Amino acid sequence: MQMQCPCCGEQFPFEAGFADADGKQLAALFAKLDPKLGRAVLNYLRLFSPAKRSLRMTRAIRLVEELLALVEAGVVQRDARTAESKPAPPRLWTVGIEQMIAQRDRLSLPLESHNYLRAVVFGIAADPAQAQAAAPAKPPRTASTPQQSLQDAIGRIEADLRLGLIDEEQAESRRQAARGNL
Repeated sequence: MQMQCPCCGEQFPFEAGFADADGKQLAALFAKLDPKLGRAVLNYLRLFSPAKRSLRMTRAIRLVEELLALVEAGVVQRDARTAESKPAPPRLWTVGIEQMIAQRDRLSLPLESHNYLRAVVFGIAADPAQAQAAAPAKPPRTASTPQQSLQDAIGRIEADLRLGLIDEEQAESRRQAARGNL
């Protein structure tokens, strides 16, 4: 079975992503994450990637393991030196990562650790207004109409375009493909 890379659009065999032990281990870690958090973490890992090289699989595994430990703790500390902690469900980590990605151009990249993310999530958890805004407003949809599916697809394309993962030409091609699937 062939898969299409959501970043570059290239086709590759599905099995290629799991061909080695590291790929399998990384996939198993992502399987433990809530889907929204998993998508955010994929983008978050790009913040650790060196400018002229790819992120090594072993480093990605270590980063996801560390992040998973932070999320599973259910609380967040601003940093390891303080004892003050705040409740931090997975949705707050998702919002924190999304905020960092939106501010990507203001960050000193590549990131070395999760310390900045911890501070962002702590800030969200400490501010009742932000924590409330991060709460799900309504239950997730169980059934989507073709129009909702199209809107979701277009939203993902626009997000990829804003993040610089694709250019305008690729975005338009994907928009047309999404409309063709309606």
